[in-house]
Amino acid sequence: MSTIVGVAAEGPIDQVLLEPLIRAVARERGGVTWPVQPADVYERLHMRPRGHGGVYLAVKRLVRVLHGHPDFPYAFVIIVLDRRTRRIQQKIRKLIAGKDRFVLAIAKEEIEAWWLGDRVNTLSWLGFREPPKDTRYAAPGYLAEKDREPKKTLNQLTELSPRLDRMYGEGNLDLARDFSNHWEGKVRLSGIESQCPERFPPFCADTAQAFRRRPQRDGRHVQWTLNLD
Repeated sequence: MSTIVGVAAEGPIDQVLLEPLIRAVARERGGVTWPVQPADVYERLHMRPRGHGGVYLAVKRLVRVLHGHPDFPYAFVIIVLDRRTRRIQQKIRKLIAGKDRFVLAIAKEEIEAWWLGDRVNTLSWLGFREPPKDTRYAAPGYLAEKDREPKKTLNQLTELSPRLDRMYGEGNLDLARDFSNHWEGKVRLSGIESQCPERFPPFCADTAQAFRRRPQRDGRHVQWTLNLD
């Protein structure tokens, strides 16, 4: 028995990073003891488009699918965008208004800020005890959510890492996947909340609340909804 959660994000990096985060929130804050399976909606819909335009098209199709097929296997769908997509956010809000199986989550910058927010696991994965001097990550008072270019910060760190043989650049899926594997079961939610205090705590709190309120019938978990915003 497992709960399948659809994920509609701008790219595959968002998908691989969200998987351990969703499971951590369910387990640590929601008291979930059964498996949670985040699933890429593009694969289920046989869609190729990505980016915020692709997210809109996927949500538009999912609204139709869920209306016609209420037994579609997703308990709910998390839609993840960054704050620079305001026009698409408005269009998606209209699409999902009154629909109870959609969640719209907005990261302040890029999702890599949530990655950087877990400093313990980021440094461990990189092979550092402390961030290298003269890097953005070592700056006094560094706050991941205020980092305007988290990808560049990761690129700088991966370039200096003693255990990696490549740099993050503008986004490296192999490195993101490697970190996601390292992160699984070890996510430090409180650390990310302190580093990303505006957007991440509501994501955790509302997701956990929805899991806690999830009713059970005959040992099977019925579908439910949650609201991030």
